[in-house]
Amino acid sequence: MAQFKRIAVVGAGLIGGSILLAAARKGLAGSLACWSRSAGSRETLRGFGVAEVFETAADCVRGADLVIVTTPVDTAEETFLAITPGLAPGAVVTDAGSVKGSILLAARRLPAANPFVGAHPMAGGEKAGATHAAAQLFEGRVCFLTPTGAEDPQALATVRRFWQELGSVLHETDAAKHDEIVAAISHVPHAAASALMLAVMDQPGFRRFAVGAGLRDTTRVAAGEENLWVGIMLANARHTAAGLRDLERRAAELRTAVEANDAASLRRLLAEARIARQNLDRSE
Repeated sequence: MAQFKRIAVVGAGLIGGSILLAAARKGLAGSLACWSRSAGSRETLRGFGVAEVFETAADCVRGADLVIVTTPVDTAEETFLAITPGLAPGAVVTDAGSVKGSILLAARRLPAANPFVGAHPMAGGEKAGATHAAAQLFEGRVCFLTPTGAEDPQALATVRRFWQELGSVLHETDAAKHDEIVAAISHVPHAAASALMLAVMDQPGFRRFAVGAGLRDTTRVAAGEENLWVGIMLANARHTAAGLRDLERRAAELRTAVEANDAASLRRLLAEARIARQNLDRSE
């Protein structure tokens, strides 16, 4: 039996498109609706055959009891204002943005009759757009929820249930702690991969035809769409900048050891990194 009357996804790219496919497969709603700013994306969504596709964000959310906003973080306020005319009183609004502090501020533009609960599924990738959407994208993935404690408990329960039904593993924290965590595990790594790719390209010995798995693996996320990541990094600038300063410090330690032919220090740093990386693959 469907748990929602109508689910609306606003901004259906990779994450939004995957939500539609997953919700349809699991039969979570009596009907699904979606909107994307891109005409090409709207055409892709029509091809899915699972949701009604709308030309405006306000029309998309009409009649929905659950609305998921998946537009870029730097357009959150604009999106909340755009959907406001179509929101039914009592409709719960959640999102999938990777920076929560700025989105919580933007959510103040929503009507008082529409509770907001911030969410962030750790399920993105370097391949953007609805064409890469997959129904199983959220299975076994962590999804952060960032309740403030001031929202309606029933709204929080609704959002919890929704993400759990998609297969997510929930982790609840406040917005400030969330932004600190994701800077360390996502935003700084993306910036570091981009810096590494730029540095490698600057080397006189760089030859694309000879590139192997090592460089491809360590720079994979640098292939992410830059407009999306500009918004993310600037919205979480304090933590991202702090992480980059740590990156510079660690890179300097390695450089100093190499320049000084200091095998002991180099071995210690490489071993520390090896052990830390191996620990990522160990179960909690």
